[in-house]
Amino acid sequence: MRNLIALFLLAAATTATAADGCDSSDACAETRSFVANVSNFRISKSGTQRLLTVTLTVRNTTAAPLTLGYVSDSAVAIDDNGNRYVVERPQSVRGMGVIAGGNIDAKFALPPGEAGDARFELAWNAPDEEPGTAFELDLAIREIAAAGGDAYKLGAEHSVHFARLSENTAATAPPDPCGGSPACYNAGVFIAEISQVTPSAMTRGARHHTVAINIRFRNVSDQPIILGYESGTSAGTDNFGNTYYWGRAGTHDTSVKGMGIVTARTADTQFALNPGQSRNATFNLVRYNAVAPIGEAWTYDVVIDELALLAGQQVQTVRQNSLNFRNVSPASTFTGTAANAEETANKVIDLFKKLGN
Repeated sequence: MRNLIALFLLAAATTATAADGCDSSDACAETRSFVANVSNFRISKSGTQRLLTVTLTVRNTTAAPLTLGYVSDSAVAIDDNGNRYVVERPQSVRGMGVIAGGNIDAKFALPPGEAGDARFELAWNAPDEEPGTAFELDLAIREIAAAGGDAYKLGAEHSVHFARLSENTAATAPPDPCGGSPACYNAGVFIAEISQVTPSAMTRGARHHTVAINIRFRNVSDQPIILGYESGTSAGTDNFGNTYYWGRAGTHDTSVKGMGIVTARTADTQFALNPGQSRNATFNLVRYNAVAPIGEAWTYDVVIDELALLAGQQVQTVRQNSLNFRNVSPASTFTGTAANAEETANKVIDLFKKLGN
């Protein structure tokens, strides 16, 4: 009997490992401590640049908490025409902290079995050339361990490789409570649902295209949470491949209404949610000096920080969440997900309780 139990446990462990693995997908990379899936991949243009925006869903496959960081200057993509794309700025990496020299950003912490998203933007300067259609991507991700106090030490470095990537072959992210809705994102402790997309109407003499995206955030955990918008991270791409941003580089980001903004020096903690509570915030995008027609659908990225209040009114970012919404339009926005269905069901139950009394 003891041998049978041992065989059963071994088979269960093998099945779990296989389920967490890559299944030979070119859009997936597996290491001894995590699995990384390319859950979103797209090509866009901004001026003379061609941009690759890559979202990695990274899952901790160990039995212990895991902290990871992106090794600065390690990401390189090559298309099938031989063109080279690189991460040009620290701001082009979102959701995951950057390791650069002695600077270690340990914000990307995953509990056992949990996953988180990181977004990378790679650029190629090509004023008169067209990009390829298939891509290979390499980057390095390193483990980070606490060394006492606020100090950290570096652990194993993992080189991850993805082949034959395109806008049609990126791996699908693991199932979540959003039920596959492109207008919904599951961040673990909260769910974000796009409730409305409002593009600007192109009128005679108008110079810019603008898009307002209203998002409903719901706390699905059993603890209060505080969320904040990471300044400078709101961006989108329309169905014509045009890029929209929060505003102009070098200016103060005031593109969000209803949620506090987090910068390198300050953090506004006004957006607090109790368990089960929901609130909305609106994110505005602009494409300057645009040419008609305006896009009909957008892929939208934004980084939302989970914040914690410390002693002495200090605020700490405990986790960054790189949210990604694909192919959302005024016609395809939120109409009801698992979170809303649960809320409706609770109202029905309360009604029957009242009738029973």
